[in-house]
Amino acid sequence: MTTYDEAQLLIRLLREGRDYYAFACDETRDTETAAVFALALKARHDLLEDLVATRLLFQTSPAHAVRTLEADLGYEELRHQFDALLPQAHAAALLARERRVVDLMQDLFDGEPAAHSPRLQSVLKTHYARFVEIEDCFARWSQRHELVAAA
Repeated sequence: MTTYDEAQLLIRLLREGRDYYAFACDETRDTETAAVFALALKARHDLLEDLVATRLLFQTSPAHAVRTLEADLGYEELRHQFDALLPQAHAAALLARERRVVDLMQDLFDGEPAAHSPRLQSVLKTHYARFVEIEDCFARWSQRHELVAAA
């Protein structure tokens, strides 16, 4: 995958994720879960806004988004399966998507063209820790869910 493809995939994941977490945050009744969804929503919103502010991205509007991602990669399928009473049921799927976002951020930061774009490196570095924090939370949820399922 080229750096351009990675950047486009990251933007698509951020946009779909932003829409998913806005929906999930509104639908979730559990305050702890809603707080994590709100953090994930804010992380995506802030990163997209910073990419626009540095002119690395020109529009964050969902109206400008391209077709949805494949079911195993994007968030649209998870949205259709969402259960407000069991919001953590998709912990493993959310963890996989969060890992993908973190990996793409790291790849773009380390990539050759990024070395020529200090603005991109600065934006990614500013937001990276928050995405790792969210990834860690989904990893804990996933472990908890696996333990409950095994019992």
